[in-house]
Amino acid sequence: MKIVSKAALLGAAVLISAPLHAGAAEFPQKPVELVVPFSQGGGTDRVGRIFAQFAPKHLGGKMFVSNRTGGSGAIGFSYGANARPDGHVLTMAATTITVAPHTVAGYPVSYKNFTPICLLAAIPMTLAVRSDSPYKTIDEFVVAATGKPGEMKLGAAGAATNNYLAGVAVTGAAGAKVTMIPYGGAGPALVALLGDHVDAAMADASEVLQYVKGGQARVLVVLGDEKVADYPDAPTTASKGWTANVASFRGIFGPTKMPDDVTDKLVNACKETAVDPEFTAEMKKFGMDVAQLSGAAFGDWLKKQNDTYSTAAKAAGIEPK
Repeated sequence: MKIVSKAALLGAAVLISAPLHAGAAEFPQKPVELVVPFSQGGGTDRVGRIFAQFAPKHLGGKMFVSNRTGGSGAIGFSYGANARPDGHVLTMAATTITVAPHTVAGYPVSYKNFTPICLLAAIPMTLAVRSDSPYKTIDEFVVAATGKPGEMKLGAAGAATNNYLAGVAVTGAAGAKVTMIPYGGAGPALVALLGDHVDAAMADASEVLQYVKGGQARVLVVLGDEKVADYPDAPTTASKGWTANVASFRGIFGPTKMPDDVTDKLVNACKETAVDPEFTAEMKKFGMDVAQLSGAAFGDWLKKQNDTYSTAAKAAGIEPK
């Protein structure tokens, strides 16, 4: 898929009129705009609106959400990346920013075009099988896949999605050769799994939960560093020594070159919001546990996500179109 050129998108970014060098003592001088690069009602929009509801009391000013959509998120991301770097325009970070640069031709922005403020939610990917599958552990699955290269089928969302790339990443890291089967989303992939059309399926931890609780599926491995309470028997890719730690995530970005004191104030406000009981309770209603990662640590985490998706896209033979 081709999108608007980088020059056109960057030129379309509107600089707001607040003083460029306003320090933290004066910040915020007016309501902060939180840019959501996707439509209303989606997961990124939902997290953004919850954050905009509870963050102001910790930041000391008002905040409003604006949906700037188009170009697989490129319109909104470009607007946020090129806003005046005084902290009055923030952007919702989402998985797309670490995937699209490797799958969409001419994608004009990446995580490097932002100042990382904080990670708000990260839902790890999982590899699941049917409850009656002969593969009780991820090791058994890998052994079987290695023994009959390409014969085992792994269902996932479309070929350019983070879900699909997560499947490529985990099987590649494990040395298992499977045939990836793309579907219209993780939901259809799970339906295909339950219908015995594929041997395993990729889905994030929240998507597969209903089938695990219903006794229809079993999670073999969690892609990440930490175990998931709902799947106590499933090891993590980190514990296996596999570089496949990717997640579906939401967070907060600022433009680059913001004054350090303004950045620090935003990071601190984000930290305080992340432990606000009202905020965490609201996030929990939508099945999301709040992550607590901010500043440089969030930036390092983003780099690992980006690098893993880049490697997976190359391994999958995906060329941006």
